[in-house]
Amino acid sequence: MNEKSELQENYSKAYILAVLTSSWLVTIALFINPTIGLKLFSIIMLIPGLLSIIFVKILHKNSKTKLAHFAKKVSATSLLFGILYPLFFVIFCILIGIITGIGELNIQIMFTIKDTITTTISITATIFGVLGEEYGWRGYLLPELTKIRGKTNSTIIVGIVWALYHVPAVYLLARATGSSNPLIVCFIQACAIFTLSFPFSYCFYLSKNMLPVILFHSIWNALNTIILGDIYRNEQGIIGGNLIFLNGEGLIGLILGTCLIYWFIKQFKKDESRARKL
Repeated sequence: MNEKSELQENYSKAYILAVLTSSWLVTIALFINPTIGLKLFSIIMLIPGLLSIIFVKILHKNSKTKLAHFAKKVSATSLLFGILYPLFFVIFCILIGIITGIGELNIQIMFTIKDTITTTISITATIFGVLGEEYGWRGYLLPELTKIRGKTNSTIIVGIVWALYHVPAVYLLARATGSSNPLIVCFIQACAIFTLSFPFSYCFYLSKNMLPVILFHSIWNALNTIILGDIYRNEQGIIGGNLIFLNGEGLIGLILGTCLIYWFIKQFKKDESRARKL
């Protein structure tokens, strides 16, 4: 490992330590009063992005580098993937839930939600919070690690960090909202988030532009919570059932996401093999 690579790795380790420590401490501080925690927990979404700005400023002196992942050309493939993957993933979760009897159509909620308007507003509203997360995970950490660790190993590392980042918030939210099994909710959700790291990385690698990934994350947050329920707040969605099993960040999402990991790893290896030949 040359001096530049060693520097990148050291900064990546420092970033991981900083983002986990600060996000955990802020989350715990917020939930000293559960009422405040329930209202304000989403501010932790800003921490990865804010810290990445500091680390990019230190590591890359060129100001253009800070916006590099917004300036690159966005491919149609990456945009389509960012839109269609979360959509079809949620559809498959619905089908599995209904076929297995885990989920059922929640008519009462369905008639109280104006689907198109609500979904559009939710996607738009979450973009700002999602930007804070994604600028950290896929805007800074993933590309820095990829230079020294490759696509698969970098995705695994980011997936572990991303999962750990959610742990205190999910656990404390589960306790505050009266979930009967907060530890189980926390464990399953963290594992599901790890599996989501692979399609998110794939979406980023398609054009190395942040916009498709931000769109992906926003659509996922909106569709998953509106249709399959909000596992964070323990609230039912249009398809009702036990959120630990039914949700896209629950058991069904974990199983489906795990089944798809092999395909994504195969694509990463193909891309790296092709790049070595050039």
